[in-house]
Amino acid sequence: MNKIFVTSVITFVISLGQILGQTTTTTSQSQNQDGKIETYIRTETVQHDGRTITTTTHTSTPNADASFGIKANANISNFVIRDNDYLRSNSGLGFSAGIFMKAETGNYAFQLELLLHHKTSEIENETDQTKADYTFWGLEIPMYHMGQINTRAGKIFIGAGPYASLGLDAVQNPGNFDLYNKNNNGKSTMQRWDVGISAIAGYEFNCGIIISVIYQVGLINMMSAENNNMALKSRTVNFGIGYKF
Repeated sequence: MNKIFVTSVITFVISLGQILGQTTTTTSQSQNQDGKIETYIRTETVQHDGRTITTTTHTSTPNADASFGIKANANISNFVIRDNDYLRSNSGLGFSAGIFMKAETGNYAFQLELLLHHKTSEIENETDQTKADYTFWGLEIPMYHMGQINTRAGKIFIGAGPYASLGLDAVQNPGNFDLYNKNNNGKSTMQRWDVGISAIAGYEFNCGIIISVIYQVGLINMMSAENNNMALKSRTVNFGIGYKF
């Protein structure tokens, strides 16, 4: 609304100057300590009788700075199992790697990532003492809204946002059983899609190196064929390092 008002005023002044006399417009911009762009527009109109009418307008807008980078995470993942008292999920180690885009304005930043992840976990049946290993490969897109605080060596950041994940391959051992393979009823043991919430905290050094800790909570029941009998939701902790160009 303020920009529309300022534009209308400038247009009116220039039009008035063309009617009454000669108009000269000068625009200058600078960046303040908060990262905002300060714009000053000075309009001088020389009337036919020699008098000069001077109008100055000022606007302040955040300066958005976009950058790109690469990152890699070591992860610890497992499942929260509900509606089943004899199964227990044990954490497994994995990793993820990919690229990110970060847009910053003042103390706010938005970060979008595209990662290839590898996750493992173990599910133990406490009734018969059997264990099954689960291995997953997939693509993941986290989106973070973050607040930042500048320090002498860089900046501290903390934030949260949604993520979406698409499973590419999932295997249960022993047996090398494909968890995404559909049965005669057209259902697989587990579904490929997962959606959840991520929380992130870390530090970005002035040289571009970034360290972070991320906690992810899956909101979707990963079970497909037996989703009426039990719920299986993912949990992941990531320890990451990245570099912003």
